[in-house]
Amino acid sequence: MIYFKHDAPTDIGTQDAARVGILYENDAWLGPLFATLDDRGIPTLPMRTEDAAIHLAEPPPFHLAFNRVSPSSYLRGHGPAIPFARSLLDTLRHHGVRVINGAGAFRYETSKLDQQLLFARLGVATPRTILFNNDQAILAAARAFSFPAIIKPDCGGSGAFVRRVADYEELAAIVRAGSGLFAPDHLLLLQEEVVARDDAVVRTEFIDGEFVYAMRARATNTFNLCPADSCERHAADPTERRGPAVAFEPYLDIPPAAVAQAREIVRAAELDVGGVEFIEDADGVRWFIDINATSVYREDVCKAAGVDANDMLAHFIIRELHKETAKSTVRLRVGARK
Repeated sequence: MIYFKHDAPTDIGTQDAARVGILYENDAWLGPLFATLDDRGIPTLPMRTEDAAIHLAEPPPFHLAFNRVSPSSYLRGHGPAIPFARSLLDTLRHHGVRVINGAGAFRYETSKLDQQLLFARLGVATPRTILFNNDQAILAAARAFSFPAIIKPDCGGSGAFVRRVADYEELAAIVRAGSGLFAPDHLLLLQEEVVARDDAVVRTEFIDGEFVYAMRARATNTFNLCPADSCERHAADPTERRGPAVAFEPYLDIPPAAVAQAREIVRAAELDVGGVEFIEDADGVRWFIDINATSVYREDVCKAAGVDANDMLAHFIIRELHKETAKSTVRLRVGARK
């Protein structure tokens, strides 16, 4: 395989296949992962997806890949990363490469619509939603809609383009203003607002189906619930005196039923590593609102929960690498006998 970045070709086809290809576009979140794998002697092949090219017919020089491309790529000027990652994941699947958080998971990571349909199929509570791509169409469709509501892009990321709409009149005013409504993919969702009984969104994390931890996120004047301290948060209401902030706290006594529901969603979404978000209302109903495949683990929550999430992730990757390397060895032996 020839991999191109910044017009510089690199022949990676002759290197050791007993390593992990890492698909990504944001360095900020990957330091702990690279460091942990390096400590364990696992070689990695970093593959940035925002400006790259590959020869489709040539097999990749690794048996295992890990997709870490984020739906918020376009906010960092890396809009091409998402469609390229989709194509690359399909190509890796064509060549028989095992991908952690592969094409199926990436489909749900990058589409709120697909998430909503999955929630509905699994029978969990999820807010009533309208998909739209035109301002006049949404005004017609939303006349009988329940407000307050939330506008969000189909390909979400870091709370971008999300806004709260108090009533139909405010929605009409936003449409009349006409600027900054539509996200790059021109698909938006209008979703009924669910009021949390404790002003918190709950995020659960899983690795290979194993529950890692849960935490509550309480936001002030922002829709960006990214767990990383390095994430830039923009004010949901620029006129609000309080700046954007999020407080995270461990949710150590999360009900087992909530974990079971989230685990089933993770399984159905083909998510090897990632999380599910929900809101608990005043009646105790859990409303599922988001699927996240680009987990960033908080040290304070890990410590409170008594887990080392990065170590768990590393062990999972190493297990998968050993399995895929063994499969490749068997395939080579069978081919040799023929």
